[in-house]
Amino acid sequence: MNPFGEQSSSHSTWPVTLCIYNLPPWLCMKQKFIMMSVLIQGPKQLGNDIDVYLRPLIEELLLLWSEISVRVWDEYKQEHFDLRALLFVTINDWPALSNLSRQTNKGYNACTHCFDDHDSIYLKKCKKVVYLGYRRFLSMNHLVRKKDKHFKGMADHQCKPRNRTGEDVFEMVKDVKVVFSKGQGSQLVPKDAAGHAPMWKKKSIF
Repeated sequence: MNPFGEQSSSHSTWPVTLCIYNLPPWLCMKQKFIMMSVLIQGPKQLGNDIDVYLRPLIEELLLLWSEISVRVWDEYKQEHFDLRALLFVTINDWPALSNLSRQTNKGYNACTHCFDDHDSIYLKKCKKVVYLGYRRFLSMNHLVRKKDKHFKGMADHQCKPRNRTGEDVFEMVKDVKVVFSKGQGSQLVPKDAAGHAPMWKKKSIF
């Protein structure tokens, strides 16, 4: 978010808001039901360091999720009750997705659906990495799978990548060493066997 309204400004401000999702759909996104939990001042993109600012928020969310609940007053019923909460979903743009999850969103390992089961190449003239093998998302009897004229003379009989569970993703990131302070972490992250930037740079704080 650019708080100064100037397109030439390089200052970046990151608001983190909480929306209450157990309200009716026509109320949950109203301004009075949205809480500004964190406002992170720039001036530059945070990278891994966003976890440092989110830590107090995560500790409060863990408290609301734990067995030690928070006692609050219900004005309508005129009684106390145990307040519990869980993080339902995060909504963010593409760069913020990479900062929060630290799954790379550029280069050879940037496909968020295929993970490590991808087919990517570098186009020298365009100077871009592109992803191939997209025919495997079609049904197995689709006619385009058998066409080879526009696909280097090859048909494609691959199955689509399997859906990964939370346990699968945790196995990928559980041993990743997190290094804070932008500039230092990127130097310590090892490359994969092909010499490319790794798919994961940290375990998400969420």
